[in-house]
Amino acid sequence: MFWNSGLVFSGFNMVKMEGNAFALTMEPALEELYEDQTERAEALQRHNGFFNTHAVFFALIAGITYALEKQKKDHPAAVDDDVIENIKVALMGPTAGIGDAFFFNCLRVIAAGIAIGLCAQANFLGVILFVLIYGFSQFAARYYLLR
Repeated sequence: MFWNSGLVFSGFNMVKMEGNAFALTMEPALEELYEDQTERAEALQRHNGFFNTHAVFFALIAGITYALEKQKKDHPAAVDDDVIENIKVALMGPTAGIGDAFFFNCLRVIAAGIAIGLCAQANFLGVILFVLIYGFSQFAARYYLLR
């Protein structure tokens, strides 16, 4: 699921936005949970609708959805399809706002400020630091939030 969650924008389109990527991210988990082809197909179809949030917090919602799918498999009366879909929809907006504010508007600006200062002096370390600060922080956060 972690590696698939990195493909958020690979299937991006204006109808489902990140919906195809969410279904792709959930596919290994659904294959593990549902041995019956029909149940797995229903679950994949459920996760292939409209979905849009920040790329890092995409992994958080995928992890929560996996936990709900597991609970649905173990206790079908406790969780139904609507609960899973409603929680996904309810988390899309707030996580997008948090992710954009922190990663795009804060961390990116700080990393760029450090990198620009070094690159202005023809120091290649600026590029490396930008990738480490901005890129690795997103990579690590995605891993942590999915777990």
